[in-house]
Formats: sequence, structure tokens, C-alpha cells
Amino acid sequence: MNNAKRIVILVDHRNRDLMLAALLAHHLQARGIECFLEPLEAYHAVLAAYAPDLIVFNHINSSHLVRYSQRLAQLNVLTAVLPNEGIIYDEASIRYNSGRYHKEAHIDYYFCWNEKHQAGLREHRLGQGATKIEVCGVPRFDFYFKPWSRLFPRTQNPARPVLLVCTNLAFARFAEIPESDADKFFAPFKDRIPQYRNYREAIQVHARERERLLQFLEALLANQAYDIVLRPHPRETTGFYEAWLDRLPGPQRQRIRLDTQSNITELILNSDLELSCETCTTALEAWIAGKPTIELVFEKHPLFYHPEIARLNVCCEQPDQLLALVEQQLKTPAQPQLAEARIQHLAKWCHRPDGNASLAIANLLAEAVLHKPEVRREFTFNEYRKGIKLKLLRTVNLPYNFDPVLKLKFALFPGRYATKDFVYKKTLRPSDGAEADRDITASLRLQ
Repeated sequence: MNNAKRIVILVDHRNRDLMLAALLAHHLQARGIECFLEPLEAYHAVLAAYAPDLIVFNHINSSHLVRYSQRLAQLNVLTAVLPNEGIIYDEASIRYNSGRYHKEAHIDYYFCWNEKHQAGLREHRLGQGATKIEVCGVPRFDFYFKPWSRLFPRTQNPARPVLLVCTNLAFARFAEIPESDADKFFAPFKDRIPQYRNYREAIQVHARERERLLQFLEALLANQAYDIVLRPHPRETTGFYEAWLDRLPGPQRQRIRLDTQSNITELILNSDLELSCETCTTALEAWIAGKPTIELVFEKHPLFYHPEIARLNVCCEQPDQLLALVEQQLKTPAQPQLAEARIQHLAKWCHRPDGNASLAIANLLAEAVLHKPEVRREFTFNEYRKGIKLKLLRTVNLPYNFDPVLKLKFALFPGRYATKDFVYKKTLRPSDGAEADRDITASLRLQ
């Protein structure tokens, strides 16, 4: 029997999270650890399928994951949390994400982006205070540094400057589906984070801001000097943008493309200027990549707009002002008046990105599993059943949540099945993990 230690890394969104998971697995495999990348939806199935020594989650905030973490502790399976979304700036959200309402979760390791979150976790005694809380920065930012930046091909001599427009309007999709879906999504935190209490208003704000965004895009298209890449947030649906693009005149349509599949790092590295919708982590990534940024300002709702971040970007509130700002920033792409403040912000909130965060995390995980007791293989019938299902679906390259008639159900009842369709489209397939591993290996050959 193979005695190698095993780690499962759960991938929430394949477009956003896969490459980081593959890089983390690369570092772990170099330490002799066997790694498996599986979709978050398969969290229950990986237990009997692999008998892992450790499972990496993106969060353990919901009650079903809290119960599952307790089950893992019974079987000597370690747990680790590695957040994968944006920075948590406000105090109420920090409290929620620091386990204030989930103290019974069993978490062995928690990898923070910054000291602020670390302090919150310690204050609220995550895991009854037994959790090892490490500040490692933002590991997916490693891809802005060599050798990992070589993963992404560079556009050679584009005919026109490329403007990357990153939308951050994820709540707008709830305006298009039954209210019950929104109620279910916001239920865990609507009464625990004050800013989410009136989430239906926040949904309408994002819906209005999405309409307003089109005016900014049309202003950019009025000048034939630029090519535009439109990148929706991973949690947005694209039908709204596709319908707008279909209405554009032919010459304008040729100068803008909707890109939902490329890695965001690749898009930023191949852009000349990044535009974000109010507070967005992509702006920080553009700073790291040395790209100028413009922040499009809408209604300044406190959930979506943070003045301290806006001060670090060139801001634009009116579409008729945008072209002049774009031209000015392209002439001075270093934006020197903001450079020092940005460095300080990245140091405070992202632990001084240097390309080594994923390696630091991998080293800690490797040490954890190399010195732990063996997994107790006392799985239930249901756990075995789910593990067998996962293995069978892998043989035909299908994700764990595969439903052979989902496409038909969504076509007949789009409102009822919108959420399931959205989740299915973001779910990792076995071939995705294999391809990411090949890309990581190929990048090292380019050194």
C-alpha cells in the first residue's frame, strides 16, 4: 500500500482558484506529498475516496462544514483554511470570518492574508483557540512574479492599447432569479454582518450599477484608439453582457471581447490599463503588475465602495470624463503620485507580496502531515458511496455535481435552475486539474 501522505485541495471556482491549487500541489509534491485537486462540491466524497491526511478548504463558516470538520477530527484528518476571495476590510465582516459564529469548527491551520484578520481570529478564539494561525499573504498573487508569471503567454505588439475592464457586480445576478435563492445565499450572514442586513437593496444597487457600467463602456468604444477586454467577476452571470454586446454596431463590437475563461493574472499582465468597478482586488493586482488603474465610481454603497481604497486609484464618476483620464494615465502609467501609498497598503493588507506565499504555505502543510497520526479509516456507508461516485465520475472526466438533464431543466425553467447551472459551470473537472499541473511544469522549463 502507498504510504505517502495525502492532501486534498478543494477548488471553489475553477477560473479563479485552480492555478493557485495547482501551484500549491506542485510545492507539496516536491516534498513527497500526494495531492488531489477536487471541486468544493465533492468535499464529502474525498474522505473515503482518498483517505486524506489533510483537506484544504476556502472557508469553514457554514454549519454543514463545521459539522464535517468535527467528523474529520474524529478520523485524524487535519483541516486547513486558505481564503481565496477579496480582502476583508470592515470590522463586522472580519468578526464573521474570524469564527465568531462558528467557534465549534475544528480547524488546524488558518492561513491569513494579513495581520488584521489574524488578530480577529485570535480574538474570537477560532477552533477554541487551538488553531495555528499563520499570516502568509495572498498566494495567488505569486503569479505576478517569476517563474510563475511565465505561465501566461504575452500578447506581442498589439495594434492598440488594451484596456481591461474588471466588473465587480456579483450581486446583480440575484435580481434575475427567484428571491428565495437570494434569501438562501444571504441567510448565514444577513443577521450577523450589519451591511448585509438589507441585502435586497444591495442587489438592486448592483443591478443599477451594472446598467451604469454600460455608459462607461460606450464612452470607451467611442474612441477607436483602444481595444477593450471585459472581464466579469467570477460570481457574475454573463447573459446581461452578452445581450449588450449583441446590440453593438459591428465596428465597435470588433474592438471589445468578453473574457470569462482566461486567468485574471494573464489578462492583467497583457493589459495596458485596468479599470475596476469601485473597490476590487483586481486593482491591487494591477498595482503589483505595474499597470495603471482607474476606479469607476457608482453609488458609493458601503458594501462596495471603500474611500481608503479609492484614494489609491485614479477615480472616475462620469462617463464623459473617462476618455481624458485614460489618455492621461497611459501617458504616465507609473502613477507616481500613488506609488508609495500603494506599497504601504499592500504591506498592511497583503503581507508584502513577493511570489513566495504558496511555498510558505506548502512547507507548513507538509510539516503538519508528516508528523501526524494515521487516518482512521472508519468510514460510513454513505461516505464510501460518495467516494465511489467521485471515482466513477473521474473516469469519464465529469465533475462531482454532474446532472445529465440539468441543461434541459435550465432551458425549460431558467429561473428555478439558475443557481444550479451557475454552480455547475464553475465546478472543476478532472481534466482541468491535469492541465493546470502541465502548465505549472511547463513554466519551470522556461527559466
